[in-house]
Amino acid sequence: MTHDITQADMHRPTPAFRDFLEEEVSRTFRRDRSRRRLRLAAVILVSVALGTTGGLASAQIRESTQRDSLLDAARADVTLVQVRLQLARAQLDEARRALSVGAALPESAAAAELQVREMEAQIARAAMNMDEIKMTAQAPRDELNAPVVDGRDFVKERIQIRLMLAQQQMQAAEVTRAAADRRVRAGVASEVSNLDADVGLARARRELAMLAERLALRKEFLDKGTPIEELSRRLDQAQVRQDIDVARQSLNLAQERVSILEKRRAVGASGELEVLKAQVEMKERQIELQQLAKRLRDIGR
Repeated sequence: MTHDITQADMHRPTPAFRDFLEEEVSRTFRRDRSRRRLRLAAVILVSVALGTTGGLASAQIRESTQRDSLLDAARADVTLVQVRLQLARAQLDEARRALSVGAALPESAAAAELQVREMEAQIARAAMNMDEIKMTAQAPRDELNAPVVDGRDFVKERIQIRLMLAQQQMQAAEVTRAAADRRVRAGVASEVSNLDADVGLARARRELAMLAERLALRKEFLDKGTPIEELSRRLDQAQVRQDIDVARQSLNLAQERVSILEKRRAVGASGELEVLKAQVEMKERQIELQQLAKRLRDIGR
């Protein structure tokens, strides 16, 4: 039997054509979906990149702002110290002129010169601080375990500045001690003047010894990596020992003052209140010495 081909049969798709069309549609859909995924991935990558760049830029801005703020504060300190240095130099010139004509004592000129050296040391320290701020964008660090910055040990440099100043302070204290001794020998001052000068000299020696110890511990940290807890304990011990030496000198001075005032009271040259104040000071020095001795024992445990 044969079938006549009608007009409808001519426009009806064959099974093979339907399969081909279905496969093509699927392929196109898959291709478009892949493109959409690629576009989405590209958008995500760009967004991440922009966010990262923005974060880095924000961090750089914060670092720059902090550096500028710290530098501004350091420059303000330098400006103030420079004014003080000018005044100290003027006072030193006056002290030297007065000394040259016998109108001032050597210790006055020594004290004026020490004031100049202190201002110069502060300016040198401020300059180092600014160098460190420029390199780190952080406040200067003086801890014994602070890191070296690009091969430069700012902690050591600042200790060395303080050491030079401490040496000058001790020299000034020695001048004062020698002047007091001359006055005592000449009979124009009591033994208390010598004891008072001894206390000043002991304090100057304490400062010098502590800075030398700090410098040695800093070197040990860099060379051996000694834990900061151990370094701090040893620094505390050294400081308390030095404080004990100063406290003993102060107690000797207070005891001598009490003795002198009691003798003066006996002849009516000093009042009761003056003696009582000296006795209270002596008792305070005794308590201070006891507390320091206890602290040294506690640190050693």
